[in-house]
Amino acid sequence: MANATNFSGSGIDTQNIGVIITKTTICMFLLAVSLAENSLVLLIFKQNFRNRLRSTNCYFIANMSLSDLLFAVQNLPHAYNDFVLNGHWVLRESVGLALCKVDVFFSLISMVTTNLTILAICVDRYFAVFMPYKKLITRRICFLIIFLTWFISTVYASPLLYYSTLVERGSYTTCTLSDGHVLKLWYTILAGILATTLVIMLVLYTAIGLKIWQYRTIPGNPTQATLARREKQNREIFKMLITLIVVFYVCFLPFVMLSLSHLFGFYFALKRNYGRFTVLVLYFMNAVINPMIYYIFNESFRDGFRSVLAKTICRNRVTVHPVERPLTPAVIEESDRTPGKLEPIVYG
Repeated sequence: MANATNFSGSGIDTQNIGVIITKTTICMFLLAVSLAENSLVLLIFKQNFRNRLRSTNCYFIANMSLSDLLFAVQNLPHAYNDFVLNGHWVLRESVGLALCKVDVFFSLISMVTTNLTILAICVDRYFAVFMPYKKLITRRICFLIIFLTWFISTVYASPLLYYSTLVERGSYTTCTLSDGHVLKLWYTILAGILATTLVIMLVLYTAIGLKIWQYRTIPGNPTQATLARREKQNREIFKMLITLIVVFYVCFLPFVMLSLSHLFGFYFALKRNYGRFTVLVLYFMNAVINPMIYYIFNESFRDGFRSVLAKTICRNRVTVHPVERPLTPAVIEESDRTPGKLEPIVYG
């Protein structure tokens, strides 16, 4: 017999239907916006406005957008399952188990890939600032780094394909890990990865910031015009990445704490007063904010966005209509040479 607050054992809490609709709408809206924004970023990168979007930095940005795009796709059904069905896993048997494993697997890949990509951009900027005349990260090395961001995150998350399973409690089914010790180990390792990369990035960006600040004390002259432009670009990318780092950790660390709370006994303390919902909103916000950061701090992406927008507006407004030639004597004479009925010659 299902609980009285649930609808036909589906996990839907009918007593709080208004709260459920509000939470679901907010999360679905954020994921839909993220899906649209990151698709646009990849479209801009594909169109390569004025051949300015094939730098190492832009490749890394495209990699982050791809990761955020997959994150939005993966979490759309997850958000419905979490809020509407209260975590109840509707699909069962082999199909439900396979989707459960895929969901747990991809929930970690995006987070680790994004974190490693930000670290890669940090390393690239470090070399660009301290060795401006040496191209250490070539396009081939850039592609190798992008591959490694996905490979490392895949290797890290792959054991969860084995441990994730469906747990049935009467008519209520949840997707979770079969071993609580594995869950504790995995999220502890994740916290360690995030902490380690944060320390590395802080060290590198401190060095980059000091180096960029030193260039401000150098008097400008015409022979330093190229150097000045390069340092201006480095400063813009520096600001962009500092913002990316702050947003990433503000959005993802509460989620890691929420995941660890199940294991260390303070989950219900976080859940009170919509704490858990706030954590999930922050979790979804990262993929929404990132494209805005690219637009604000990256001039090439700004110009690319304006180009795509202008083409879209022109395509919607401009319609080619057939133009009829007036029936002048020359036209009549031309039509007389053609068998059949006299018809105006149509262009277009």
